[in-house]
Amino acid sequence: MTDLGLPVGHELAKHDFLDRPLSADASIYVLGEFLYRQADAGEFLQFLQFLCQNQRSAAGVLRLMGARAVE
Repeated sequence: MTDLGLPVGHELAKHDFLDRPLSADASIYVLGEFLYRQADAGEFLQFLQFLCQNQRSAAGVLRLMGARAVE
């Protein structure tokens, strides 16, 4: 328990790409570092498109999604 009386598990609660808390009963997907609900797939794609509109941020977004150099 915390000082606020809320139970605390071993991990902090997970949040989706818009920082909304995820519940265990939702269908959750992951792409790189981003978590999203199945029902939010279209909104998630729009979010990724928004992030990549600036060419300078595209490399960072791709790294968050798991992009790496081929060796």
